[in-house]
Amino acid sequence: MAGLKRALIGLVFAGCAGMAVAQSLPAPSRTMYKCTAKNVTSYSDKPCLGAERLTVTPTRGVNKLSGTERIGKDVQDERIREIWADAFQPISGMTREEYEVYRRRFKLSTAAKQECRQLDPALLQLEAMEKAADKTARPTIQRDLFTLRQRFTDLRC
Repeated sequence: MAGLKRALIGLVFAGCAGMAVAQSLPAPSRTMYKCTAKNVTSYSDKPCLGAERLTVTPTRGVNKLSGTERIGKDVQDERIREIWADAFQPISGMTREEYEVYRRRFKLSTAAKQECRQLDPALLQLEAMEKAADKTARPTIQRDLFTLRQRFTDLRC
């Protein structure tokens, strides 16, 4: 009986520790990278050398199974942010995507915001150059692109 109590207490503490770790994790990214090395393909939210950038859209709830709309708090919050973005669009001139970037970067320092604004077009330009590059120039461009993506991730742009 005492062993069972200790096991249950251990499970409770393990669950609490797991919840604390889960609460400290960063928000999931919608940008994923497809990395291929030695004929092995992996997907990550962290950039890698020679990665292909992918933009993923998570599901927004289960509606078909029960006939009722079942969504989580994260999706509800996202919908509310979209409603606010649509409401402020005539005043701010920002699209939903631009508003989301603004909201995500709001708490960054002024220097970090400035650097993020400089990285945005630089990343797009390097990605276009990577697609158009020949085999000899591609490794150099990929290294530069990896460095910029890493900085973008470190700044939490």
